[in-house]
Amino acid sequence: MTNALIAAGAIILILLLSEYLWRNTKLKGEFARKFVHVVAGSFIAFLPFWVSYGWIALLGAGFVFLLVANRYTTFLNAIHTVKRKTWGDLLAGIAGIICALARPNKWLFTGAILQVALADGMAAIIGSHYAKRRYKIFNHVKSPLGSLTFFLFSLSILLLLMLSGDLTSTNWLLALLAVPLSLTLLESISGYGFDNISLPLGFLVLLRLLNVS
Repeated sequence: MTNALIAAGAIILILLLSEYLWRNTKLKGEFARKFVHVVAGSFIAFLPFWVSYGWIALLGAGFVFLLVANRYTTFLNAIHTVKRKTWGDLLAGIAGIICALARPNKWLFTGAILQVALADGMAAIIGSHYAKRRYKIFNHVKSPLGSLTFFLFSLSILLLLMLSGDLTSTNWLLALLAVPLSLTLLESISGYGFDNISLPLGFLVLLRLLNVS
């Protein structure tokens, strides 16, 4: 329980830090949201190594409750000041709960959450700030640079899992080829924040199909 309380405190500190930076004009709009997305998500990704899946699910439920309350009070402006319609904040919390309840190998949980926290988060930051070209899929605006960024981070995450030595598979080469490409396509067609749930669940399903465990 002590570790769970420390984890909850760390997440709250990240949220408060993002709010402080937002109020002091250091972070604004999409970049403010992605700051929480990347930092909090990366922290949560490694929780199974020192907190049980039961506690992770409870922390996720508390996070979802906080986000629902925030939609009516906006006491945390940094995570909900974006003009486009999105349910990503809530879906990220729900995805964490589902992944915890699935109780995969700890490294698979880490990889699933990092697909959202790092791959998707960095793709959004780099794509929105540096990309000059844009394209639309199902009316969702994307960029070639953002998609390339997602692919490279997704591939790097998969390599991290492979090098961890804690996963077994005879299909690593196929996984390295198929999973990042599949998730890049999935990210490009998922709008309104639904990639926050489709990416981690898609990651777990794909690796399950490839007998990675």
